[in-house]
Amino acid sequence: MNCITIRDLCIEYTNLTEEDIKILESMALQIPNTAEMTGTDIFIDAPLKDGVDAVVLAWASPKNRSLYRHSVVGELALAASEPAVYQTLETGETCRDVRGVSQEGIPIAQTVVAIRNPADSVIGTLIMERDISDELRQEEQVEFLTQTAERLSNTLMHLSMTGSQFENWVGNGIFVLNKYSKITYVNKKAAKIYQDFKGFAALGQDFLFGMFNCSTLNELLDTLQNPAEFCILDKSYLFEAYPLVTYGDLSGCVISFRDITDLREKERELSAKSTVIREIHHRVKNNLQNVAALLRLQMRRSDLDIVKAEFSASVNRIISIAMVHDVFACQNCDSVDLKELSQRILSALLESSMSPEQSIKAHITGQNLHLPSIKAVPLALVINELLTNSFKHGIRLLDKGIITLDIIEIKGQIHLTVRDNGPDPEVPFDKVKQRRLGLQIVDSLVGEQLDGEFRMERIEGMTVVTVSFPNSSEGQL
Repeated sequence: MNCITIRDLCIEYTNLTEEDIKILESMALQIPNTAEMTGTDIFIDAPLKDGVDAVVLAWASPKNRSLYRHSVVGELALAASEPAVYQTLETGETCRDVRGVSQEGIPIAQTVVAIRNPADSVIGTLIMERDISDELRQEEQVEFLTQTAERLSNTLMHLSMTGSQFENWVGNGIFVLNKYSKITYVNKKAAKIYQDFKGFAALGQDFLFGMFNCSTLNELLDTLQNPAEFCILDKSYLFEAYPLVTYGDLSGCVISFRDITDLREKERELSAKSTVIREIHHRVKNNLQNVAALLRLQMRRSDLDIVKAEFSASVNRIISIAMVHDVFACQNCDSVDLKELSQRILSALLESSMSPEQSIKAHITGQNLHLPSIKAVPLALVINELLTNSFKHGIRLLDKGIITLDIIEIKGQIHLTVRDNGPDPEVPFDKVKQRRLGLQIVDSLVGEQLDGEFRMERIEGMTVVTVSFPNSSEGQL
């Protein structure tokens, strides 16, 4: 039955709203899988405008095992002939183990569950009908299977209303156990696993000692209350358990499992690749540190202060880039904590730029923001140049200097603000930018690689340099 037919039936026969119709259409798409898994005929009925009778909106049946020869979709379910449906529509309560006879004279057990909308109003019923010809001779088994059907119905209801992917669960292997831990039902996937593992058929066997060394059903449920991974015949499986309760007592459980061997193999491959990438970052960092060491050696061979200053600036830039690769060499993710990176650069500059006579208070404030690797290198250079500018031109001649770097994100824009208590520059800020190589580097990197803005100003006796750029980390991580 397709969705448009369900909609036509609802419009013609019911008072359901558009949202209610969408809920029923969504559930109708899922019942074929449930019918095949449970071996039952499943119907969705909706109340008529008279509030008493119902109309059949959808029907699904297991292949070659249906109780019906012809479709009953579109037919009316009168309250007199379908009392369980009427009762559930009227009260919202589940009707269990309602026995009757199908149109072909087959004894059936019917379970009816209310379908509710987000406002908790009953908008229809989910009906499961099972052939109980054999079970009639085994009353205890009839009770258990009925409760199993109810549990599966409620599971379908819950997953449908919460938007979960029920198909993922249906594709799993399924064991159904009674209260004595005996296997009373297996689907094909579960039957094959058990046969391969134990060498004989699963039905009727004690699951506790066949698959897991647990002494009681409660112990098994405790073990599998959260998904648990087990290795069977060199393959990895994830097992979960769902208790079945009858009249407040534990009557059995459903064991669901799925093969995650391919997933674990891919995880191992990713881990190996991650290790290689971290090793590459480590080697790049070492190479950059070697370059910095060579530049320091060359710097010491010069007696000119201006040459030494240029060498020192180049060394600091190289070390800033090396710090980025050091971060990536020590972690698994392809992102960098901006605050942590800034703190590393500041510590290195304090060590190399502060004279023994000075007292400098320097600190990083603000948020811990993670940015993708593609932005890490230009940001490291920008932070190095901004802080170097404060050390070299701001507080260089002060006995007591103050430098702060604040990091904050506002409406998707990241703002880096460096403040120092150095004196007013002798020339306007636009000319300062043109004269200093470090600030030219900042202006170029911010505009071309970060797609941001860079400005300098004087506020309350402090030189304030701000870099602003969009945070596009979510799209690039």
